[in-house]
Amino acid sequence: MNITTAQMVSAPGNASAQTLPASSGVNIQQSAPMPGTTIQTTTLTSASGAGELWMLASTTGAQNLSIVIKSPHGKMIVIDGGWEADAEKLSSLIQQQGGKVDAWLITHPHEDHVGALCAILNDTGRKIKIDKIYCSLATPDWYRQVSPTGAGIADQLLNAFTKLPVGTVTNSIGRGTEINIDDVNIRVLNNRGVYTYNGVNNSSLVYKIRVSRQSILILGDLAYDGGKDLIKTCTAAELKSDIVQMAHHGQQGVDQDAYALIAPTTCLWPTPAWLWNNDNGGGVGSGPWGTLTTRAWMDALGVKDNRSLKDGDVHMYLGMPSPNM
Repeated sequence: MNITTAQMVSAPGNASAQTLPASSGVNIQQSAPMPGTTIQTTTLTSASGAGELWMLASTTGAQNLSIVIKSPHGKMIVIDGGWEADAEKLSSLIQQQGGKVDAWLITHPHEDHVGALCAILNDTGRKIKIDKIYCSLATPDWYRQVSPTGAGIADQLLNAFTKLPVGTVTNSIGRGTEINIDDVNIRVLNNRGVYTYNGVNNSSLVYKIRVSRQSILILGDLAYDGGKDLIKTCTAAELKSDIVQMAHHGQQGVDQDAYALIAPTTCLWPTPAWLWNNDNGGGVGSGPWGTLTTRAWMDALGVKDNRSLKDGDVHMYLGMPSPNM
């Protein structure tokens, strides 16, 4: 086995650092990172074979983010999960793939991201097992301050966490955290941002996931300010990724400079048809969203493999060549 180290930087509101024991194949480097703390983790030797990725469209037709990744050895990773109404669809996929989630990663607490997780955790008859949940949530008061009309989901999520066994939730990850599951490596590239404008979206954690020789960058709903800070914090090598999840559903997220550094070959658009076309009912371009601008950026970067929820659920094998390359 290989031993790796990482420099840990404190996220806002974190307490003292500690090392968590390995559990069910999941090794996490820290519970609460402090500046200058170096913590070791164990990485399993990678095996040949392809992983799989699903990006699920919402049953409501709305924008959402629900991504499931399966390692070559069958370990399951979920990112966010979508609306409350999407809980049954997501649960069904997880059950079909073995019924156990080894790591559930949360970018930020908005209903179109964590509503399904809340519903699953509150369902006493749920048929799936969740081994670990990783996140960095602020206090409910902070969400009420920056987003008074949409803060309730953070309270619901934190309350749902109390129903889980102690140690299931690690609510203190940040830049430098590494999670190794099987032959999948997950790195957190930023600390939870604290912004007054577009605060909840800009609090999104960014995950870089390596599986089957490919790198996947998860941006959540990171917006302009968070994207600028990400560029300042990360090296070009850290940002460069084969696959990127388009920030904030492809509109009003990070800017063109960030995507130029990421330089993806495949873009995952958690974007239904109406948002893809910026169509509020009056035809392409009739809406107030910025999707068409973002699409033009990706065209300028030469991206040919765009996979969008406008075409329904996305399913792809990782480690396989892009179909349009």
